[in-house]
Amino acid sequence: MINERYKYTLLISSLPLQPNNLFSSKLPAISRIQLDNRLTLLDAEDAEDLARIERLLHWSKMHESDDATIVNTGFAELAKVRSSFLRDLVMWRLELRTILTALRRRHTGESLSANQPFYGFGDQVSYIVRNWQKPDFGLGMTMPWIKQAQQLLTENRTMALDKLMLEINWQNYARLSLGHYFDFPAVVLYVLRWDLINRWISYDQDRALLRFNELVCAAMADVSLECEGN
Repeated sequence: MINERYKYTLLISSLPLQPNNLFSSKLPAISRIQLDNRLTLLDAEDAEDLARIERLLHWSKMHESDDATIVNTGFAELAKVRSSFLRDLVMWRLELRTILTALRRRHTGESLSANQPFYGFGDQVSYIVRNWQKPDFGLGMTMPWIKQAQQLLTENRTMALDKLMLEINWQNYARLSLGHYFDFPAVVLYVLRWDLINRWISYDQDRALLRFNELVCAAMADVSLECEGN
């Protein structure tokens, strides 16, 4: 029987190395089509778990559902992931999103009473409700990034906030990857890092397009035309 620690040696060995620094990425080291072709080497159950994990971490696709449905469905799906290591990994990221969602909602002026339901993931949901009026929900000592995120929200620096969250996720995946090199968690971490790289590159392309539009509009300043997006 193949040792689980080396189960996917062939698969991992076929994948190009990912950069140490997320923000140095200009293009993914491998396209999603090529990556998916490599992932056909996964066992059926592992493939199902990976698909489930990706669905859970792309919960924006569930925007038509209410918060309670999203959270209840999320917990039910998460329980189906067989690895406790991977369940903890997903829960950590969903908790991160829960805290960020609370910050954004409070930033828009939403108030929350102690008996009002707030749906989310992780151990901090009740704590967030009890400490809604505190800038860091009283979690700044254990989660210092919250203060920085709150400041960026206050300054409406959305791109900087997105970059902060990408970096936090990237560093956590780097930490979790230690000890996982040729097993299924290593494959999952590779795919999740690929997703972060792809998101960062998309942001970079958006900034480049915005800058291009600014230059075009500046060049046409004396022309009686309106530039969309300005």
